Amino acid sequence: MPATALQHFDEDIARARSIVMHADPLPRTSSTEMLLRSDLLRSGWMFAVGAMDAYFCDACTDLVAATASSKSRQPEIILPEWVYDIKIPIRAVLEEYDYANWRWRMAARKMMERENVISLSAIQTLFNRFFRRGHRFFRDLLDAWISRPDSRIRLFGVSRAAYLAMDDRDRHQARELAIDQFEDRFRAIFQRRHDCIHNCDRPRRSPQPLDKGGTALKVIQDIDYLVRRCDEHINSEFREFLAGVGCGAATIARAGY
Repeated sequence: MPATALQHFDEDIARARSIVMHADPLPRTSSTEMLLRSDLLRSGWMFAVGAMDAYFCDACTDLVAATASSKSRQPEIILPEWVYDIKIPIRAVLEEYDYANWRWRMAARKMMERENVISLSAIQTLFNRFFRRGHRFFRDLLDAWISRPDSRIRLFGVSRAAYLAMDDRDRHQARELAIDQFEDRFRAIFQRRHDCIHNCDRPRRSPQPLDKGGTALKVIQDIDYLVRRCDEHINSEFREFLAGVGCGAATIARAGY
């Protein structure tokens, strides 16, 4: 798969981190200074969620375009019926392009340009259809994700060390609790972004407090974790998807290009 989506995410999440790092040491000797500092922390938070949103929109564009171009290169492959139900702008398909398969990328990009992906359920809806049973976002992946050295308690409600020390029954129970923790964590992250965008972080009479740079940095860390784990999984599962519909090695190697 093309690496542009992740490259842009890397650039954008770095911008979010820079905003927070700039804001954290700013003075807090007056209410005006405190509000300015908090607003910069809010900006870093919003940038991070925006970076994630852009990544998943771009990644979905890549998958749809790569699927269509693979069918063009190898017409005998048999795609699942839902692929044919994807609605793409006809103008983008009929335009003239220097490269024949570029039309599918332009059509997929037009399809996604007004979408946003700011919920875990939206991510699941867009990508799980490309994945094999037992390899879908997010419950199927929890065992591997909790077992990673960079796993965090705030994401899963259990430490890696504690999880690995459990027997199979306790691990199953831990995963059931972990999915709730995982969903709650990102629901809170996305809701705060919504509050910032729609009412300047003032869901009631006063702005919600945000005075710790570490709070915003943890949000950035968790979004970074989510996107990187998803990117790894999307890349491996999409190759399985193409192989499963009958694509040969040469078609898979050129998917999306």
